[in-house]
Amino acid sequence: MSNKLIALITKIISWVIMGASIIVALVFFFRISGAEADMEVIIAAPYINWAIILLLIGAVLAVIFPLVHFILNPKNIAKVLVSLGVLAAVFLTAYLLSDTTPIVTATSALEPNFSDPAVLKLADTGIIATYILLGTALLALLFTGVRGIFNR
Repeated sequence: MSNKLIALITKIISWVIMGASIIVALVFFFRISGAEADMEVIIAAPYINWAIILLLIGAVLAVIFPLVHFILNPKNIAKVLVSLGVLAAVFLTAYLLSDTTPIVTATSALEPNFSDPAVLKLADTGIIATYILLGTALLALLFTGVRGIFNR
C-alpha cells in the first residue's frame, strides 16, 4: 500500500463519518426541538449511541493506522516507541497522583460510585492525565509560537 492510497482511504472514511454525523445531528435537533420533556432522553439515546460508535471507530483507527505506518516505515518505530513510553509515563504519573478519598455529597448514599475506590482512582487518573496532556499541548503551542517569532 502506498502513502497516497492510505491518504485517499483516510479522506474517504473521514468524509463518510462526517456526513453521517451531520445527518445524525440534524435528525436529533429536528426531533428534540418540539419534544416533550419526558421524551428528550428517548430521543437523545441514538445520538449518544452514535457518539459511542464514533469513539470506538476512533479507538480502532488509532490502533490500526500506526500499525500500517510501522509496516510502511519500519525505521520510525524507535520514535513511536519513545512516544508510547512518554504517554505511559504520563498515565503512570497520573495514576500515582490520583486519590481514592470518598466524595461526600447529599446523595452519596444513593450513588455507590462516589465511594468505590476503584472508580475514584480511575476517574482521578483520567482527569489528571487530561490536565497533564492539556498543559503539555499548551506549552508546545506556546513554544512553537515563540520559536516562530525568533526564526523570522
